[in-house]
Amino acid sequence: MRQRVGLIALLGLLVLVGAVALTRSTGLTARFPGLDRVESAAEAAREGGRETVLLVAGKPVTAAELAEMEHWVAANLTWMGEVGTSGAVTAEQRAFLERQAGLIERHGVPTVALASLIVDRAVAAAAEREGLWPDERTVRERVARDREVAATSDDPRLKAYLGAFGEEAFWDEHYPRVIALEIAKERLYEARTKGEPDAARRQALWLTEERALALEAPIEVVVPERLPASIDAALQYLAEYYDLQLSGSDSIRVTR
Repeated sequence: MRQRVGLIALLGLLVLVGAVALTRSTGLTARFPGLDRVESAAEAAREGGRETVLLVAGKPVTAAELAEMEHWVAANLTWMGEVGTSGAVTAEQRAFLERQAGLIERHGVPTVALASLIVDRAVAAAAEREGLWPDERTVRERVARDREVAATSDDPRLKAYLGAFGEEAFWDEHYPRVIALEIAKERLYEARTKGEPDAARRQALWLTEERALALEAPIEVVVPERLPASIDAALQYLAEYYDLQLSGSDSIRVTR
C-alpha cells in the first residue's frame, strides 16, 4: 500500500474524492489547481480551533480538522475539473471523475469533509483496536525518510504546509501525527486484505471493509453548533461514495 500513497496524500489530501492515484501521471503536481484552497487548509490546520466537535469510535475530530478538510475538498473539486478536461486521462477515467465530482457537488463540501473525517477516525480506531498503531521509533524513521524525499520535491502543496507551520514545527510536531495515522491505516489495509492476491479484488475487498467501518462506527456529537453538516447527510454521502468506488474500482483505484 505504501507504494500507492504519495507524500502529499498524507498531509490531508482528500482521498474520498477519488482518483488520487492519477496525480503522478497527469503532470499536474507542479501546478496544482486549487492551490489557494490548499494554502487555506494549511492555515486552518495551524490556526484552527482545537475544540473537539465530535467523536467517531471514540476518536476526536476538531474544529480545525473540519475546516482544513473543507478546503481540501474544494481544492480537489478544482483539481478533478482540470484533470477531467486534460488529455492525460482515458474516457473511462474522465467519466468516473465527473461522476465523483457530481456526487460531491450534490452533497456539498461541508458534508463531504465531515464524511471524510468519519472514515479517517473509524479506520484509525480499528487499527488501534487491532494493535496496529506504530511505536514512536517507527514514526520517527518514517518522518526522517519522508523529509529526505521532500527535500527534492517542488510540490506547491507541501510548500504551503511548510510555509504555514515552519520547517521544524511541521516535521517535528504536525507531520508525526499525520504519519502515525497513515502507518496505522497501511497496516490495517494489509491485515484486512493480505489473503487476496488479485490487485483488483484486493482493492474491492478493502473498500468493502472500509465502508463497514465507516458506516457502523459509533458517532457522538460533542458541540452540535460547530458541526458543518448533519451526520445523516454524511453517512448518506458515504453510502453513495462507496457504491461509486466499488463500481469503478477496476478502472480507477482509490487508496487510503
